[in-house]
Amino acid sequence: MTVTQRPRTREFCATMQDYIIDTDSTITFSIYYGGKKILDEEYVPDAQNQVRIRRLGKFCELALWGEWCEDALYWQTSASGTFSFYINNTKDADSLVIYSCLQTRKSAGSPGALSEVTQKVTRPGMPEYVSGFPYANSCVVHGILPDGTEKSYSLPLPNAQTIVTLKADYEYACSLLGAESLRSYSFSLSGGSLEFVVDTTPYAERWVFRFKNVYDMPETLCCTGGLSVTGSSEDDTASMYGVERKFGLKVTDEYTARSGIIHLRSEYKLWHNLLNAREVEIQTSTGWIPIIITKQKLERDFRRSVLSTVEFSFRMADPTQNNLIE
Repeated sequence: MTVTQRPRTREFCATMQDYIIDTDSTITFSIYYGGKKILDEEYVPDAQNQVRIRRLGKFCELALWGEWCEDALYWQTSASGTFSFYINNTKDADSLVIYSCLQTRKSAGSPGALSEVTQKVTRPGMPEYVSGFPYANSCVVHGILPDGTEKSYSLPLPNAQTIVTLKADYEYACSLLGAESLRSYSFSLSGGSLEFVVDTTPYAERWVFRFKNVYDMPETLCCTGGLSVTGSSEDDTASMYGVERKFGLKVTDEYTARSGIIHLRSEYKLWHNLLNAREVEIQTSTGWIPIIITKQKLERDFRRSVLSTVEFSFRMADPTQNNLIE
């Protein structure tokens, strides 16, 4: 028996290599995660005396997930993990697997910020997050002041083998760098950085949405083009003493949000992630409220400088929360 291909030391779920084993006899294949056996199967070789175990990443994905971050620093202990692969009850390999639901060009060895972009626009007062593996047990925050002066700060992070989600909003970056204002700033992690370009333009309306991206890490986007609602309800009615009355009320209002001006072409990737995310929330005066996106209008011209706005409709995941948006 010879293993001709196995998962690499670090892998993303969506790009994980198949197992290819040359053998002329039936083999047993097992996967252990967190000290527990999560898969135990037998495989019979094909006509070429080969066993190919496909889509291991999709299986590993079921055991991984990311979480929302409410603090300045949060360790995403469940977003990646070490899976052990056994052939005929003998360990063959270990692989640190990182959650991803779509294929990525990133290197799992040093992925940088776990986002589909390396640059995005932020605004004062808007929450931001950056996630990834620490580099040399730290995260370097680098900022450029309005006069062009540069400042840096090294944020110590002790655990280099676990994904960390950091608060990365404008005010927090200013406090770390001891600056009153910034033109742009970046958070550098193992393999790359995420740069935030600051837009200080005052907008009449601003609605903030947060979502879990393809790595199940929290990210935010801001709509400046307005929010509208179309009222609707599904009522249960019945007749009592010849008079029809409502006995149940289910509000099914549909909200429509417009992105407003899009400054960077790369932001279309973030909008695409938002519109197709499994978990999306809108920020209100009472906190974050989960929503379900029902319709979308995203039009993008590749390799052209035409930046069309994005529009989408959503409803509340919990219909009883329809009265909380003000």
